[in-house]
Amino acid sequence: MKRAILAFCLCASPAFADGVEILDGYSDFRVPETTSYDQPMALISDWVIGFPEEGEGRPALNVTSAIDENGTLTIEITESGLADDSVSAVQRRYVLERGEGGWTLVGYGHRQQCWRGESRDWTASPCP
Repeated sequence: MKRAILAFCLCASPAFADGVEILDGYSDFRVPETTSYDQPMALISDWVIGFPEEGEGRPALNVTSAIDENGTLTIEITESGLADDSVSAVQRRYVLERGEGGWTLVGYGHRQQCWRGESRDWTASPCP
């Protein structure tokens, strides 16, 4: 199931996010329909709420967020311990800037670590 969702996300084309860049070293995934937020952590609430209480493997969820010296907020959510035998972990990153109307999504991306192959580095390419 997760593999099908992941494949769908990798192939999805967010036509409504024309002004949002895909981050270097990351691939495209379906960005939320709205790109402006009063509460930027609402952007990841579905991932956190939908995280399994138990499951095959050892599911783990790590969420980090930080505001840099320019006032840019970066939120990163990493899922590991997946039941998928080819993917070790998946990571989504969102970059938001504060404006008069709240926080605006300006960049996003998806990458993964693979179980198979010679490298355990993060990659934007699908795992073999």
